[in-house]
This record gives sequence, C-alpha cells and structure tokens, in this order.
Amino acid sequence: MLTDFDIEWIKANRVELVANRTSTIIVKYKDVNERDPFTGEPIGETEVSRTVQSVVTEISSSSGGDRRLENGIEVENGDIWLSIAIDDVADILDKIERIEYDGKQYEILAKDKKGIGVANRVEIVARLIS
Repeated sequence: MLTDFDIEWIKANRVELVANRTSTIIVKYKDVNERDPFTGEPIGETEVSRTVQSVVTEISSSSGGDRRLENGIEVENGDIWLSIAIDDVADILDKIERIEYDGKQYEILAKDKKGIGVANRVEIVARLIS
C-alpha cells in the first residue's frame, strides 16, 4: 500500500528521474481579454505562450508502417509525446491548444494526467502542423 509519504517521495524524485532528459518547449493557449457583460461571451482573445521543460519523445515507426495505435490514440510518424511536470501547467492545462518544439508547431491530440497516487505530470501526444 502506498502511503502519503511514498506519494510525496515519488513526486519529489521525478525531477531527478528526468534530469538531463528535458527539452525546452513552448505551450500556447488563448486567454480571454474581456467578456460581454450581458452574455458572458468572450469579446477578445490573446494568444499566450509559456516556456516549460518537457521530456520529448519523437515518435517514429520502427515496424515499417506510417501509423500505429498508442494508448488508444492513432499516432503517425513525426508525432511527439511530451511529459511535462503538472505543476508547470496545472493552471492552464485545459486551455493548451498548441506546442512549439524545435521551431515546429504541433496541435494537441490527447492530454492525460499521470502519476502514482497523485498526478505529477501531464502526458501529451501532439501532431506536426507546420
């Protein structure tokens, strides 16, 4: 059985586990500037960027095919798999729309909170758009 101490230890040691394995990425989302006072509808939006560290895995097809299924998501050669510390993006997790990595833009295919006992990271599958 996991204790609260075990869960905290796992969360604290994730930093050491990913040391020297992270790359700088930029997460992009839209923030509402103003809302209509009567309807609550957004009047204007601004794109916001945040630079964070992530373990990035470039998905390549070793089986010879261009597509395959990973955890229920159809991935293609050129997609990326990201693992970001949840503390870095918890406040904007539902807003993230795109990722910039290595000068390329990616759209989000899937976002899942992961961790043992408590979510300590978010894993994202993203597809190249430009």
